[in-house]
Amino acid sequence: MTIKHHIIDTLPKHPISRIGKCLVEMGKISIEDTEKILKKQNETGQRFGDAAISLGLVSDEDIKVALSQQFEYSFITPANSTYHKDLRAAYDPFSNQVESYRGLRSQLLFRWFNEGFKAVSFISSNRGEGASYLVSNLAVTFAQLGKKTLLIDGNLRHPRVHEIFNLKNKFGLSDILVDRVSVIDALQHLQDIPNLSVLSSGTVPPNPQELLGRLTFNQIIKNASTVFDVILIDTPAISDCSDSQIWSSLTKGVVMVSRLHHTSIEDLKVLKRSVDLTDASVIGAVVNEF
Repeated sequence: MTIKHHIIDTLPKHPISRIGKCLVEMGKISIEDTEKILKKQNETGQRFGDAAISLGLVSDEDIKVALSQQFEYSFITPANSTYHKDLRAAYDPFSNQVESYRGLRSQLLFRWFNEGFKAVSFISSNRGEGASYLVSNLAVTFAQLGKKTLLIDGNLRHPRVHEIFNLKNKFGLSDILVDRVSVIDALQHLQDIPNLSVLSSGTVPPNPQELLGRLTFNQIIKNASTVFDVILIDTPAISDCSDSQIWSSLTKGVVMVSRLHHTSIEDLKVLKRSVDLTDASVIGAVVNEF
């Protein structure tokens, strides 16, 4: 009986919730703060996080970060990252805008990836229609889902992906194609976003279309398909060149990207005809509004 009595006395009277432990580990609250929060929680019946917010000890963003860690869901605060502010899927995954990315992700899963395909190209009519930001945010959402995701910047003329993720672009796709670097050495894995790897465009070459026509190009995608669950490719605008047709033919699946009040109906017709010249299928169309 003495032993049992001793054990009962040493147990915490107010066990801290998992989110409370996470906030302590993050350095957002102290052990002393947890007593105040638990007292508030008992008085009001609030959840631990809500009680902590009402006491002014943490912010709503702190709670979101703690929850993301609990559920292994990649979430980054802008203050702790150098990624572009428009990478909303990483910074603000609970917003309506990111919910639309998740909707697109679901459609691609049902209509493409669950059918055994691994890669899809994103093409637009003109520069400035938001294709690079769309595919970058979408890549983050696939990684958040636990899918091993590869984002390739297939725009060897005006690359943007490395700027969005604030990555070095010393070596990338073009350098692999001329045997300057191996695929393993060119891949960049994002520590802040588990499951996401980026292959930047690399050195801007004088002959991008000729490089994309090499046998090495096809082999890169084939090898990547054995490692990754999802491969998303950002391609140059049709108005700039026909490189995206090569990507479309390789991936067999295309998502057409346009911009509200910017892309004309004629632009979309030209874009669709360019896809029709390949053996690829249009599996989706997205209209960006910004």
